[in-house]
Amino acid sequence: MAYITQLKHLIQNELIPDVEEHIDDIFEAIASQKDASPQERAQLEDMQALRDEYKELLGELNSGDIDEEEAEQLYTELTSMREGGDEDEDDLYYDEEDDEDEDDYDEFDIDAEDDQY
Repeated sequence: MAYITQLKHLIQNELIPDVEEHIDDIFEAIASQKDASPQERAQLEDMQALRDEYKELLGELNSGDIDEEEAEQLYTELTSMREGGDEDEDDLYYDEEDDEDEDDYDEFDIDAEDDQY
């Protein structure tokens, strides 16, 4: 029962409030610009979907649909994701697959053709 309780606490008191705060930040950015970019709309939809998933998971925990073993796995997974994001909160929402050109902008990359250095 310990992991179920810990998971409930994590979702209710940390994850959902964090996502809702991020949603509020997006709404503020949209309001200041009077319009949302496609990226902001997509990010807002993603955050709202994530919040809904957390609320659904919380409902499953409260109804007893998740056993202690599954709660332990979920708790471990969610806390490890969260700990990885502590260094930079935006990493929680960063999708590496979307960044195909991540190495293209490394200022220390010098091409063989770049003989001027």
